[in-house]
Amino acid sequence: MSTRKVLTVTLEFDMGDRKIYGPRVKAAYESAVSAAIKAAKAELLDGSVSTVSSRMTWDYRWAEATALDTDAKFEDDFEFEDEDASRQ
Repeated sequence: MSTRKVLTVTLEFDMGDRKIYGPRVKAAYESAVSAAIKAAKAELLDGSVSTVSSRMTWDYRWAEATALDTDAKFEDDFEFEDEDASRQ
């Protein structure tokens, strides 16, 4: 049996401070999914895409909580706690 291959594409649209209502968000999502499917099928071999699934999430990110700070420092001596040892 061959190993199943999955291509995952993630798109994020930062929509700024303007009010955006549900129908517009849904239309933008459907357009993005449709364009991604069309582009992928144009590049991949015929019949290589068996199914496509998509999902939309919505969240709010406050300026202080963004993940844009890439200057994080990690300690070299950090050790992960053994999950089984913590249960004893």
